This record gives sequence, C-alpha cells and structure tokens, in this order.
Amino acid sequence: MSRLKVAVAVADDARTRIHEVVAACQAVGLDHTLTLAEVGLLTGSMESRNLTRLLVIPGVLMVEVKHEFQAGIAARIN
Repeated sequence: MSRLKVAVAVADDARTRIHEVVAACQAVGLDHTLTLAEVGLLTGSMESRNLTRLLVIPGVLMVEVKHEFQAGIAARIN
C-alpha cells in the first residue's frame, strides 16, 4: 500500500477538543505533522488502506488527500 499526505478538517463543535481528535487520528494510523487549531485543520500522512478509519472519528468533518504530480514527465501522442 502507499502512504498518502492528508488534511483532516475538524468540525467547529470539536475544535475545543482538537487534541483528542488528533490522538484518535494517530490511534488509527495518522502520522500527524501539524495542527492548525484556529481553523480546525490537521495534516499528516497515512497508509491509503486506513483512510476510511479517519472518517468515523467523532469530530472529523472531512479528509482530503493531497495528490502530487511529478514534474518533468511528458507524454507525447503522435
């Protein structure tokens, strides 16, 4: 499986307990890198097979996967 960079949106009513949400996310495999408590956002990475585990955590509103593209690769169609 592949490791993906993710952003986790925390619901407004869960921001006062954002550290509990972080701990719950880490318990299901999130390698947490940053908390932006003022806007309710967590960032980190995790295995793609475990992404759905984040969505059932109380206080998690949405999970966004960061898609990266490799520069310098071009396809040519003739």
